[in-house]
Amino acid sequence: MTGGYSRYVGLAGSPIVSAPLDSETLRRFVQAIMDDDPAYFDTGAAKAGVTGAVAAPPLYPVHAFRRTAGTPDPLDSVAADPNADGTAGNDGVSFGLPPIPSPYKRLLNGGNEIEFHRCLRLGERAVARARYADVRERRGKSGPMLLVVIETEFST
Repeated sequence: MTGGYSRYVGLAGSPIVSAPLDSETLRRFVQAIMDDDPAYFDTGAAKAGVTGAVAAPPLYPVHAFRRTAGTPDPLDSVAADPNADGTAGNDGVSFGLPPIPSPYKRLLNGGNEIEFHRCLRLGERAVARARYADVRERRGKSGPMLLVVIETEFST
């Protein structure tokens, strides 16, 4: 095992800011997740509900960030390599963190732990700021692996 990964612990990325949440984006998102709760589109139902206003589902901020216009489409990587995962190196969790050079080629999401305080409301922008909480090597059944724990705080 190569070691030297502890220097990444505590390293934070720059904040990334989403576009403001608009009703059309919210409509498309809730259709995609097949959740027809009226609190996502009906002002009266939303005011009577937990959020008090039309708001996005709790996990929306994780998906609120879009690639910049003119940047490569991540799905193009599949055309070049049928075994590619379609992320083109963007694992969807690093949110601005610099990559950690590693000899290991596979990625496994070992799970998520999420704490909610409130949902993103129409007109608000999601702000993501990630940091490496832990980075260490470990030996598993199939050999050495790199365990990376990333904490991401979403705010408005």
